[in-house]
Amino acid sequence: MTEANAARSYPPQNIVDMLVILVGKVLSFGYLLSIIVTIFDVGSDILATPTIWVYDVVTTAIAVAFVFGGSWALQRREHIQITALYDRYPNQAKLICDAIGYAGTLIYFLVFAWFSYRLARDAVFDNGVFKLEVGGSAWAAPTPAIVKVSMFLGTLLIVFQGISNMRQVLRELGRVPLVVWASFAVAALMALYLVVMIPSDGAYGWFQPMSWLTGGWNPGIQTISFLMLGSFVFFIIVLGMPIGFATGLIAVIFCVLFRDVDALSIITFRTYGFVNSYALLSVPMFLLMAAVMDKSGVAHDLYDALKTWAGRLPGGVAVMTLVAAAIMAAMTGIIGGEIILLGLVALPQMLRLGYDSKLAIGVVCAGGSLGVMIPPSLVLVFYGLTTSTSIGDLFLASTIPGLMLAGLYMVYVLVRCAINPSLGPPAPREITDIPLTQKLAAMKKVILPLFIIASVLGSIYGGIASVSEAAALGVVGVIVSAWIRGTLNWAMFRDSMFTTMSTCGLLIWLTIGANAMVGVYNLLGGITYLRGVMTGLPLDPIGVILVMMAILLVLGCFMDWFSIMLLTMPIFAPTVTALGYDLIWFGVLFNMNMQVGYLSPPFGQAAFYLKSVAPPDITLDHIFRSMLPFIGLQVIGVAIVLFFPEVALWLPNLLK
Repeated sequence: MTEANAARSYPPQNIVDMLVILVGKVLSFGYLLSIIVTIFDVGSDILATPTIWVYDVVTTAIAVAFVFGGSWALQRREHIQITALYDRYPNQAKLICDAIGYAGTLIYFLVFAWFSYRLARDAVFDNGVFKLEVGGSAWAAPTPAIVKVSMFLGTLLIVFQGISNMRQVLRELGRVPLVVWASFAVAALMALYLVVMIPSDGAYGWFQPMSWLTGGWNPGIQTISFLMLGSFVFFIIVLGMPIGFATGLIAVIFCVLFRDVDALSIITFRTYGFVNSYALLSVPMFLLMAAVMDKSGVAHDLYDALKTWAGRLPGGVAVMTLVAAAIMAAMTGIIGGEIILLGLVALPQMLRLGYDSKLAIGVVCAGGSLGVMIPPSLVLVFYGLTTSTSIGDLFLASTIPGLMLAGLYMVYVLVRCAINPSLGPPAPREITDIPLTQKLAAMKKVILPLFIIASVLGSIYGGIASVSEAAALGVVGVIVSAWIRGTLNWAMFRDSMFTTMSTCGLLIWLTIGANAMVGVYNLLGGITYLRGVMTGLPLDPIGVILVMMAILLVLGCFMDWFSIMLLTMPIFAPTVTALGYDLIWFGVLFNMNMQVGYLSPPFGQAAFYLKSVAPPDITLDHIFRSMLPFIGLQVIGVAIVLFFPEVALWLPNLLK
């Protein structure tokens, strides 16, 4: 979500908006159902009475919530955009870009809706006879049919919501630009062709798009690669179009031009396989944990308890802030909420104590970004899903590097404040000079966060639960903590589920769009071409890895981790394996690079998160300059893990 959009409110304007919001709110309770069912399953496993229906119920509830969440995120304007150029345009130009973007979105989703319809039709009817497709478990529930029908209906809802949003844009604009009319015409022709001219068996017969759209031009994959890159820059950077929709549109355009329309069915097949994954349960659960933890005040108590132990040591409060950040990272693995929380709680405290503003800002942003590294990390979850590696092993491998980074930050703060105590004055005596009994009493507030950490990581490494089941246990831990604290109430939990529903919707449709583009590029031979380029570099294997690190660092300056992962891992992961390296180790390196990207100008998300809650006199430029020393420390951490892989691999190898 962009900073500009986050600051705006989009109340329902018409019946479509109200329908989308109603559906989103109702289906968000699928997360509550998944928690209850998953906890029941964990208990059944402990009692040696395994179930046969839990997998189907959970995957269906989550998948349905995922596909319908995209329309709610669209209604709330929360889909991720890169708005560096867009924000500089005059208002009329912004509206024209929005109109073009929505027209392109309609083209993509009309195609997606058609192929989803075909997938749903085949799941409901067998040779014209009503017969729901069932799953392969002993329970034989019609879960595939439910999910496939939901994909079709969820896509239609996005189409209707996109039209609703476009109407609002055109109403503000006061006219329909010619380029938008052209986009409408393309969308209408595509819809007409898909619905009317295609035989029922799905064969496209005479239609060979390239023969008349491209005049017989058949460029090589190298030219197609540059054309696709140019399209990516135009739609996402120049127009500021939501990344998940732009990548899907690019997939449609290039498949029509250089392959055939029917090949686009790969998009819906890949989407069904992705959203129907049990491992995805951990994503909404970790997001829900973060939302409840933030709204309940558990994390606020954690910082209050730790700062009493800062002592009279220069930089002591900053060090305790980093300790609190590391503990919070181990509770949820969500960065945005942690930086905002530290910005609201820790930053004013350090500034009030006379800390140098650059040091205080750097501590908050770097400490908050530890959520990428210290498990459970949402980045590691999606990396594991994308590369088919063990998420549990990734968590283990990232633990020591994550703690190492936290240690580097602390050493840097202590050394700088020892050289120049004015950068981080000792805490006043009214905070530090309190009886030991009161300090120990304050540590009661740390028990609840530690309980949450134990419920998640302890259940994984203790063999009690999988990562997905542990995430559900973590939600229960946060709920219990809020109840003990006395801040648990239905309104708070309900709002947390609503936030989770919308966030999951934008994440999943971002994944679907990137998967569509990568899938089409693979059909055209692109992945094989780029893999050959990477492995054919006149470099030693470690040199190729260094090139990958450089690419990731550069991309991190301009894009979010999710987009980077989906665009690079289909190329990087097979190359890493071909070079003889461990994907677990490379996953830690990828994770550390994404942490650098969170802090790197010009689009480091940590800066925008902090700016949203920082005092008005703290500018974005000031925040970025404050983070530079910590970016240097992160690069040092990357180099240590790169040249000493055992730092990451020792713990998972030890516990195998």
